[in-house]
Amino acid sequence: GNGGGAMTLAVTHCPECRKKLQALDSRPHVRYGFPTVKRRRVCKPCNFRISTIELPITIGNDVFLEEEDGA
Repeated sequence: GNGGGAMTLAVTHCPECRKKLQALDSRPHVRYGFPTVKRRRVCKPCNFRISTIELPITIGNDVFLEEEDGA
């Protein structure tokens, strides 16, 4: 099936307790030569915190295509 160590692009639920994460803030972020959005999220019930960087979909597709070709 799916799950296990699979990487997800958008982290919306706490990996610890599976509750939905709330976004503390989101800010435009230009770091790798393209615009991204950096979000800080927190799980209120268990206080798990995580920061995510959202990539433009075209860049995400390029990365995944390269991985598939190399497999």
